[in-house]
Amino acid sequence: MFQGSRLMTLSTLILTRNHSSAAEMPLNCTARFPNFADRLEQVSTDVTAVVVMFGGTLASLVTVLVYLEECLYFCRNPFLARRRSKMLKILAVYPVISTTSASNLWFPQASAVADFAASWYLSLAIYQVFTLMLDYLGGKRGIVESIGGLKIRMNTLPICCCVCLPPKPLNMVLLRRFHLGVLQLTVVYPVTSYIFALINTDQSVQGRNQDTASTGLVLRAVPMVSILMAVYSILCVCRNVTQHMPHAAAFRLRPKLAVVMLIMGLSRLQFVVLSLVNIPGGKGCGPGTLFTGPDRKKVIGSVLTVLEMLLLGLLARRLFTQPAEDDLEDPCDVTDQHFHEKRVMIVHTTSL
Repeated sequence: MFQGSRLMTLSTLILTRNHSSAAEMPLNCTARFPNFADRLEQVSTDVTAVVVMFGGTLASLVTVLVYLEECLYFCRNPFLARRRSKMLKILAVYPVISTTSASNLWFPQASAVADFAASWYLSLAIYQVFTLMLDYLGGKRGIVESIGGLKIRMNTLPICCCVCLPPKPLNMVLLRRFHLGVLQLTVVYPVTSYIFALINTDQSVQGRNQDTASTGLVLRAVPMVSILMAVYSILCVCRNVTQHMPHAAAFRLRPKLAVVMLIMGLSRLQFVVLSLVNIPGGKGCGPGTLFTGPDRKKVIGSVLTVLEMLLLGLLARRLFTQPAEDDLEDPCDVTDQHFHEKRVMIVHTTSL
């Protein structure tokens, strides 16, 4: 009896000590992401955190200011209204994704909401690029009238290795299928991101950060298939149609398409690299460490995304603010004589 009571007392002391040590464990040693208050505490106590957090926020602010300058440029110059609207929607993808990434820096626990907003607008921007490309080529009806009946190759990226796909004649039905192939991305990609945000939010409330294997696999496979379908539809039109329409080269469609598609490619590549690479210091724990392993990867990924959006935004500004003559309003539709002079000046300036 005496030995049994001693064992019970010893086990009680061990459990009490473990419980107290777990309660005294620093926040950066836990598995969950810090909240906004924890992030403010890190910034107030560490110089490196100040540089990282405010550096990423400043880069995001610069991206937003570049977009505002682009809006002012398009409003002051006589662009076609429909193309001005599409271009501004496309160029807005860089400040939107940059802002959501900066939000991930300050609100790590709400990253699922920011990722949902970024995925929704990215899918919209890709769709706008596709419709802008069709507009430059004369629309679906204009393409069919110009090169209708031409057999185009269907074995393009990402299924270029499938040589069994026979060429198909270009007609209105095929162009509508390509259009639907891009349009579905604006539904599937945001919906899966929304479901993923709901699951992450529910599990964070319950104190768990890992979803089940089956749910995580589905939520990653479905948007990937949707992205591949959209990329295939865009490349089929860009590769086959533009090479048979000589005037398409003046619109620089491929660089404009690439500068938007790079966003999705870089984000996926960055996610894979950060998931596979063991970041130095990722297992550090204690009061002296700035970020834990999962939080460190989240911070590095967010800062890289902000810098990528700044560089891509500047490149996109260079491409989209150099209009071809077809981008500008017809002077015959405008009574102001100064309008035609300004139109000619813009074309000559951008052609230098």
